[in-house]
Amino acid sequence: MAKLFPKVSFVHDETPLSWAARQAAFHKGGRLVPFLNDLRIPAIDLARGLPGAVHRLCEIAGQDPVPVAWNTISSIGARRFSLRQHEFSAEFTTGVETRICPYCLAEDQYDQRRPDVAMRHRLAWRLAPVRTCRRHGTLLRDVRKDAWDDQLHELQAMQDIIAAELAVPEPCEPRAPSPLQTYVENRLEGHSGPIWLDGQGIDQASRAVEMVGGLIAFGPKQQAAELSQRMWDDAGRAGWGLAAGGEAEVVAFLEDTLKASTRSEGFASPRSAFGMLYAWLNSGHLSKDPGPIHALLRHVIIENTPLVPGRNVLGQPVARPKYSTLSSISKAENVHPSTLHNLLKAAGMSPKEGEGAGAGRLVVDYAKVVELLGDAKFAVPTTQVPYVLTCSRPVASALIELGLLSRIHDHRHLQSKVGKAVDGRSINKVLDVLRDRFDEVEELPVGMEPLARCAEKSRAKLKVILELLFKGHLSNVVRLDGQVGFAAIHLDPEEIKSVLESPPVGVSEDAYFLIH
Repeated sequence: MAKLFPKVSFVHDETPLSWAARQAAFHKGGRLVPFLNDLRIPAIDLARGLPGAVHRLCEIAGQDPVPVAWNTISSIGARRFSLRQHEFSAEFTTGVETRICPYCLAEDQYDQRRPDVAMRHRLAWRLAPVRTCRRHGTLLRDVRKDAWDDQLHELQAMQDIIAAELAVPEPCEPRAPSPLQTYVENRLEGHSGPIWLDGQGIDQASRAVEMVGGLIAFGPKQQAAELSQRMWDDAGRAGWGLAAGGEAEVVAFLEDTLKASTRSEGFASPRSAFGMLYAWLNSGHLSKDPGPIHALLRHVIIENTPLVPGRNVLGQPVARPKYSTLSSISKAENVHPSTLHNLLKAAGMSPKEGEGAGAGRLVVDYAKVVELLGDAKFAVPTTQVPYVLTCSRPVASALIELGLLSRIHDHRHLQSKVGKAVDGRSINKVLDVLRDRFDEVEELPVGMEPLARCAEKSRAKLKVILELLFKGHLSNVVRLDGQVGFAAIHLDPEEIKSVLESPPVGVSEDAYFLIH
């Protein structure tokens, strides 16, 4: 294969396209595309950084391919690229914009016999977070011809544009590159940085710093689309310290931001609080993974904001939010607002009449409300317990005293008719014991009596008999067929007398007191 001669050496800080354009200027005195066509290298393949195109150019030019490949941004599909074993989205690059420092390019050409051969496009200028010239401290400029070959970043075709940029005075004083820019450049050289940032993709880390920084520097009303390159650079500087501090500092900042917005706005609105950060992460067109900042913001919103059950938060529904308004819970749980308000009021979770916001806007703990609703669904009024158990009121009262029946307020701290009601689940347990423990008979054995009659004959308190019954100290007990609950239970009063003469181990102190 014929070689290009003399050799135009690859410069360590330029791109393969830049090197190819310089060779076109040197060997042909013309433009890049015709030169590549002569070499049978599709320009689009070289622009995409395809290995075949890069290696063919190196082979023809007599150049070691290793440093060229090291500086090659390669397309890997789905608007994703790779450079030096780092993968990133297209937005991490400048796209079709050609970013330049006109002063660096002027220095390239100064006192050169072939200035078009000396002028090179730096690899760093292809990266979106690189916005400040490290040599001159000036803001880099984005230029383009608005032609199809803008993607080739051929400086030799932009001489007039570059000259015009050189004539434009610098609007600001020179300054050092931002810490974010330095981090990106160092990471591509293989150096490590802050742990939280190193734990995510280089583009994810960069964008998170800029978006959080934009919120810090310009507030929640600033839209990302309206930021200039100078403002993006300021955003990167503002967000660096926070992001470099790690996940805990980022979460603390997000929580404080939401609280501050709530105090000023009167209600918690993630969109109002987080501005461009929220808009970015909540975008329906978010085609790439934004990294851990997405999960952090979503966690902060869920943990600190009243939400409608089932609402999407940053692209994912929240079935059971931590906090919600009374009206939202009422709709989600299919409970009338008045019923729910009365229940919460009984639990001490609702303001008194006339206090604060209306009941519908009351913010409450969703899980606690669901628990209260669950209890309320099983509440049986005390007046109905004797009918359910087919027993007398004294028996029902004794069962409550023994703890065999529990009131709703025993474990939910309700103080109302609902709270004083008996938990239907405990009633079911008592009925299960009566049904499962004692044999059913069609005819009563001689001497067997109902509970109240046994109390009379044995001269024992109902509470004592019930304790002996449920603790298994009475063996001569039957359940009459055709009856339910305590109406079916019959005991032997003589056995009760016998047991009371020598109380068994395990009987409560109250029972001993009543026996003696």
